[in-house]
Amino acid sequence: MNNQWDEISEKLYQIYKKENIVDSFQNDEEYLRKAFYYIEKLWNEQFDKIDDIKIILISEAPLFGDNKSYIYNVNTVPSSFFHFKDITAFPTWDETIIQPTSIQEQKKLMLQEFYKNGLIILDIFPFAFNDNDTRLNYRKMNTKLYKELLEVTKENYLLPKLNKCFSKLTGDSKFVYRYKRLYEKTGNHFDSVLDSVSSEIMYTTDTINGDNMSLNKNKLESLLKS
Repeated sequence: MNNQWDEISEKLYQIYKKENIVDSFQNDEEYLRKAFYYIEKLWNEQFDKIDDIKIILISEAPLFGDNKSYIYNVNTVPSSFFHFKDITAFPTWDETIIQPTSIQEQKKLMLQEFYKNGLIILDIFPFAFNDNDTRLNYRKMNTKLYKELLEVTKENYLLPKLNKCFSKLTGDSKFVYRYKRLYEKTGNHFDSVLDSVSSEIMYTTDTINGDNMSLNKNKLESLLKS
């Protein structure tokens, strides 16, 4: 994994240099590197618990920050990306379970439903950019830079991640964007990367974006049952 980050970091350095913010690279890189290793460790732990992947839920990247905000971190509050109440969309959810009040217990139940139902979160970027820790921010960068980041992280991050996921795909696996804006922002990039991994893999892409950035639970439940 060290070699993987070194290659990703070199690509990021060239971006910072091109954007004339190379003076911020050292501090940003230190934070991004630590976040990357932390996130990858948690992601791999969840991946190993899944037998067959039914849904790959596509996201941009965690905000992370000082509190290590990440969906697979049981010590951080569930966000709008996936609220605790959204687990009722899973066919395996037991309505008679007494809902816990602690963040840790809620998160543990969420993650348990994730792997029981074959759902894995896939970030398309390896960089946990945010307003407080880095000069770059996904929401504030222009379209040209955003697409450039998609391209430079494809070979050393997204492709290896997808190849790993492909080892557990089933015939009815689906690639689902959490937010419609991400689907629109990335264009056909994700589809082209999928095609480059294997032209023989049959897949469908969809979104589960609801009203006001909420998660469409009915849509997710339908996809899990199909």
